[in-house]
Amino acid sequence: MNLSRLLSPLHQLLAPVGQICLACGRPMQTGDRHYPEVCRTCVAEIPWIRHPRCPRCGRHIGCPDCTRPGAFRRPFILNRSAVAYDSRMREWLAQYKYRGREAYAPLLARMMGQAYKTLASEMAFAQRLGKPWRVDAVAYVPLSSQRLAERGFNQAELLASGAAAAARVPLIALLERARDTEKMSLKNRRQRLNDMRAVFRPLPEASDLLVSLLESRRDRDRRPDRQIRSPLRLLLVDDIYTTGSTAAYCTEGLLLAGEEAGIRLEVYSLTWARS
Repeated sequence: MNLSRLLSPLHQLLAPVGQICLACGRPMQTGDRHYPEVCRTCVAEIPWIRHPRCPRCGRHIGCPDCTRPGAFRRPFILNRSAVAYDSRMREWLAQYKYRGREAYAPLLARMMGQAYKTLASEMAFAQRLGKPWRVDAVAYVPLSSQRLAERGFNQAELLASGAAAAARVPLIALLERARDTEKMSLKNRRQRLNDMRAVFRPLPEASDLLVSLLESRRDRDRRPDRQIRSPLRLLLVDDIYTTGSTAAYCTEGLLLAGEEAGIRLEVYSLTWARS
């Protein structure tokens, strides 16, 4: 019999509170400096997407979605994701999203903060800016009232809070669901695309919130003439990017709110994982 298997539960019982790796359950002397909830071994195995293969959707491997003829037209500028959606990351998200392990919340939020910093660095370099690239606010994909009541929280809102904290900008609710949909994990690509049409719409107060954002930016930068011409830049956050349909239809809702307010918008998508 393997002695280590016998001792492992004993080690977990005797380890100091807070010194058990959230992901693998093993005792740890100290957690990672940036992600103290998990051990350094688990942190080292995070499949970060630092150099996406597809410049449009941020996929880390070859992307047929963005290269096929008649590809799905996306109204957002681009998507970037923190990690590849492998079996380990699928388990992390499931522990929080479906099993209610709230201890994962700060870990996932900080990972989104890092993803935002990576995006900002990429955009500053690509656009040859002489100053840091930034968004004006962070929005998120809404849940239906039924799903929110069942789950008790919106995982996209939690992830968005991490990005907003890293960007030091407001986190705002701009969208609502016009109707409920079945779980996306149960659908194929075509079903996902069809099911998301006409699902998202701006909240009644969305246009007023965008006007307030623009006024705040004018006051902050003290360059009103330039800021009138420059569009508001929004970051849209969700947990997983699969086909891009959710991000696309949410972006359409955001752009509609911008039109109603007479404000031009640029929408960037940021997700925790890319499938």
